[in-house]
Amino acid sequence: MAVIAAHVGSLSVAGEPSEFLEAEAVPASDFTGTEFRIANPALRRLSPGVPVFVEVSPSGDAGSWEPAEAFVDPLFGDVHLASAPGPSALVRVSAHALPVQQLALVRSISLTVTNDVVELQVMGDGYKRRSVSLRDFSGELTGLALTERETEALTEGTLLLIEVGKAAGAQVFRAWVKVPELSHKLTPGSLYEHTVKFLGFAFQSQDGAAFAWGYGTP
Repeated sequence: MAVIAAHVGSLSVAGEPSEFLEAEAVPASDFTGTEFRIANPALRRLSPGVPVFVEVSPSGDAGSWEPAEAFVDPLFGDVHLASAPGPSALVRVSAHALPVQQLALVRSISLTVTNDVVELQVMGDGYKRRSVSLRDFSGELTGLALTERETEALTEGTLLLIEVGKAAGAQVFRAWVKVPELSHKLTPGSLYEHTVKFLGFAFQSQDGAAFAWGYGTP
């Protein structure tokens, strides 16, 4: 979908997850021995909460594979191995991918990220101690819905993977969000312009880390 004048990009949302097996991962652009990336761009958005299985062939023999300890970024398909498998190694990934459908043209988007400082109180301790809390994020985007059917994907309270990108191949913003509030107005030409307010929603990865949003190359 081409981006028209006065719009910064397009908005896409994720559909139902689909399992894929033994997808090739290739060395990443910043490769130092452990950084790979799922080769197929359509498989780089992974379904959260579903196990990801990474295998390595250290010798480069496509008939000999062994499980590998790794972290896979579920937003962009980056594979980080715990140890370098060698210069001839092959890497493959099995998981569930999320297809996306373009939903709207986006005129504007804003994002707010905050870290609140909380006070810790300890009985018998005369000092005030403070600690940085978990990072929260929220935002708002305004855009034109393409069709009434696709607009139904943005219902209040729905958990969504949103993706905002300006052009094919350009960097995109991806985030897991909940939509607590929707509003719209009729614009000239009988197109509904929607304002979508969203709250970040973090999932826990296999290694215990939390992920919610990111900005990078598709």
